[in-house]
Amino acid sequence: MEGLSLILQSALACVLVLLALLSVQLAVLGILRVYRPQPRVRVPHLPDEALPRVLVQLPVCDEGALAVRVAAAAARLDWPRDKLEIQVLDDGRFENHAALVAAIRNAIPADVNLSILRRGERTGFKAGNLAFGLVHSDAPYVAIFDADFVPPSDFLRRMVPALVSDPGLAFVQARWTHANRERNWLTCAQGLLLDSHFAVEQEARFRAGLPISFNGTAGIWRRDAIDSGGGWTGDTLTEDLDLSIRCALKGWRAAMMSDIEVPGELPETAAAWRAQQARWTKGHAQVARKLIPTIWRSSFPVWKKAVMTAQICQFAFYTLAATSVAISLTLMAMGVVYMRSVAHLGLAVTAFGFMVSISYLYLGQAMLGRQHLPRLARSIVLALIFPSGLVLSNTRAAFEAFAGTQMVFVRTPKAGAAYAGGWRGWPEIVVGLLLPIFALSEQAWSAPFFIVAVAGLISIGGMGLSGSMPARTIARDPARDSIQF
Repeated sequence: MEGLSLILQSALACVLVLLALLSVQLAVLGILRVYRPQPRVRVPHLPDEALPRVLVQLPVCDEGALAVRVAAAAARLDWPRDKLEIQVLDDGRFENHAALVAAIRNAIPADVNLSILRRGERTGFKAGNLAFGLVHSDAPYVAIFDADFVPPSDFLRRMVPALVSDPGLAFVQARWTHANRERNWLTCAQGLLLDSHFAVEQEARFRAGLPISFNGTAGIWRRDAIDSGGGWTGDTLTEDLDLSIRCALKGWRAAMMSDIEVPGELPETAAAWRAQQARWTKGHAQVARKLIPTIWRSSFPVWKKAVMTAQICQFAFYTLAATSVAISLTLMAMGVVYMRSVAHLGLAVTAFGFMVSISYLYLGQAMLGRQHLPRLARSIVLALIFPSGLVLSNTRAAFEAFAGTQMVFVRTPKAGAAYAGGWRGWPEIVVGLLLPIFALSEQAWSAPFFIVAVAGLISIGGMGLSGSMPARTIARDPARDSIQF
């Protein structure tokens, strides 16, 4: 028994060290964001005759009115008509295609060069859809927008010249904003998390000259970079991260243009958010399995290999957190008293993790000038609690990625759409209720973690049982939902 206790406590110490390293990564990115100057991105004025041809790809899949809305927004882009090509890439059900075509044709002026393509099968999911569209165009620059985003009319004018002026850039990424950010507490928390991702993490990597990842939408790619990196491939669920890293390994750079905002929509229910986050976690784990060996075989310096590995492996937080809980509960069941060094390590890692997470969330708001907004403290607390409720689903997603189970692309249900999966919150509710029972005698250092984990599990599970979140300030837009498929 004593030997097993030593092994388990040693394993717990290793897990805690890895969790601490993830917190260190966030802390370093925060410091870089504050103290590193922003690189100058040249955006020269280009007369119309000097503008290149641009392809705008709109991958959609049974998105209804949102697909029509994004197509209409793409048609309003300020770019010479003879140099703008728009592709609506319909990966939805066959019975919806004719209605989609009719709705888009009715909403788009006849002089817009727009094609609606349907490949008839979903091999490779979104990556396969984008690759299919590229076969039908040779435009040197490719802008991509998901259905729930609405690009401003000057998007291409402000973004494309940066790529034209710097042949080493693979892509430029704009910052997301959120039209339904104030819809409910869950969307408020998501808004904070994504603000920090863009305003702190992405911006810090850009300022430090580190690889940044394409966010799947609201960006423009150089076609040569896509081809050089091996093209869009559907062997992971995060094709954006996959191609970004492959291009970085080929020596391509990317730029973050944070002053350009593209509004999108956040998942409004726990079921939709949980599905989205599980897909992203599984995709990151698949990219880690696929590309980490390639990264470490590359000629990059060791520090850069380590940074890229840490960038891909952020998903590991959930697996590590679940592992630490499992080991702790096992030691409790054995009646083991922790070694003082392990208890002190746990206390330090827990305190450091909370401090860094709170600072990361606050810094994201401060960098955007939102630090004085009302209810900020509550939103930060919720942004800590709600992700903790994803520990079960995201741990399972990571396990499935490394176990090599079948690829299933679970689309994020859009606003107003019902969740078609079987999850209704019971796993989180059950684990959230059992955890405090088992943890009553736990060491004091882990109490804050258990409190947050239980609150997160109960919150997400409760929202899953209720099926929705209560609306607060933003009403549904009738025009957006008027077209049914």
